[in-house]
Amino acid sequence: MIFGKKLNISLIESDVIWNDKKANLQNLEEKLTFIPKGTDIVVLPELFSTGFYIEQPNEMRELAERNTEDTILTLKRLAKEYNVAITGSFMARTADRIFNRAFFVESSGDETYYDKRHTFNIGGEQEVFASGNKKPHIIRYRGWNILLAVCYDLRFPVWLRNIDCKYDLLIVVANWPKARDYVWQHLLIARALENQCYVCGCNRIGNSPSGIEYIGNSMILDFRGKVIANAADNNSIITASLSSDKLRSFRESFPVWKDFDEFELRNF
Repeated sequence: MIFGKKLNISLIESDVIWNDKKANLQNLEEKLTFIPKGTDIVVLPELFSTGFYIEQPNEMRELAERNTEDTILTLKRLAKEYNVAITGSFMARTADRIFNRAFFVESSGDETYYDKRHTFNIGGEQEVFASGNKKPHIIRYRGWNILLAVCYDLRFPVWLRNIDCKYDLLIVVANWPKARDYVWQHLLIARALENQCYVCGCNRIGNSPSGIEYIGNSMILDFRGKVIANAADNNSIITASLSSDKLRSFRESFPVWKDFDEFELRNF
């Protein structure tokens, strides 16, 4: 059940600078000055503070931080300053393992984390990152139920299946290359349609050191799979206001969620 009438969300596309946390965090601070008044959630791309360069696995491991270090401390300060929640992912270290860790940092200081389950093994991501071994928690924020996913997770509908409409908004943060942009768009649409929820996909722009091109194409979709805001005009900040009344009405009038198949994920 959703209680918050509206949820205002802003997606910030970034040309992430490889291996330069200071510059990427400074870029975030500058862009936050342009978010619309009344924003509830700010969404950043995957690995927003470092970028991704699998050809340099040792450097990537050295960039990893604990949840108590600079990246998260900066996010907590900015969330409080702007009275928003900030979400994205960063390179995280737990003991001797490295994770692609999604975060949801609130102005209250509350933090929620999810370690990316599906590493992109085709691209060698498993050489650096361990796979998460826990399902993402549903986050309760300002009357809305929110689920986080990271990039390649988007391809796995069972992982994100919205049984009994337990979440209202799926947030996907990504480094999704231009070469697979068609797939990015259509998977976002599919997840919105099958789960009867809003979907926000935030992707980076620019080029990686290995020459991979990213064109963003971040978008916000409604529960019918229709795009309600996107980056078609090359804006680096994409905003939309989500309506709980419209979502509730649609689920009641077209309750296909009641016929979802039940299943259990092994080892979770």
